Amino acid sequence: MPQRAQIYLGSMQGGTAQNGTEPQARAYGTRLAQAEGAGAITHAPHTGGYTPAPPDIQALFAAKREGVALTAQDVPPNMEAQVQACWQRVQLAMQPVSQPIVAAWLKKLGQLVSNPPGAADAAAQCRAIYEVCADIPAGAWCPQARLAWARQPARNGYPVGARWPAPAELRAVLLPFANTIWRDAHGCKTLLGLHTRTP
Repeated sequence: MPQRAQIYLGSMQGGTAQNGTEPQARAYGTRLAQAEGAGAITHAPHTGGYTPAPPDIQALFAAKREGVALTAQDVPPNMEAQVQACWQRVQLAMQPVSQPIVAAWLKKLGQLVSNPPGAADAAAQCRAIYEVCADIPAGAWCPQARLAWARQPARNGYPVGARWPAPAELRAVLLPFANTIWRDAHGCKTLLGLHTRTP
């Protein structure tokens, strides 16, 4: 298991982090995978969120998933440019999440719930959530996912979205955002591959 840096969230209500180690969501880097047919990717830090492919590209993704035998002629140059742009976005969104990203995201979530952990428990809570949700890519840790947690309806009278999440509960909310990223990544790679195959 890789060594993890200790994370201090400080007060979840907005206090100062201990030892001057407040997580910085943008202060990290990671290697980016490069698929066949895709151009060089800029190693820019991910700032959260992902804009899915436009509807016409989504339609091509769906056709390919359903087994339609698409060819390069089905993806004209203007659409190929859109797929390339989507591929660039999705590669940034697919960066592995880090503990500082999770900590910064959770600190903002603490402002939306009624029982955020105190300073004594915040670091342990962050580590537990990171361990369970480490496979969720960085782009899924977005403001929309925080709102998705907070806007959950009550279940059996229990205000789920108003309370601090258990790790597995949070993963269930993040997973649809991750699935969109993974689906678009697979779709982009498939369509870009049409232009790299030998006839």
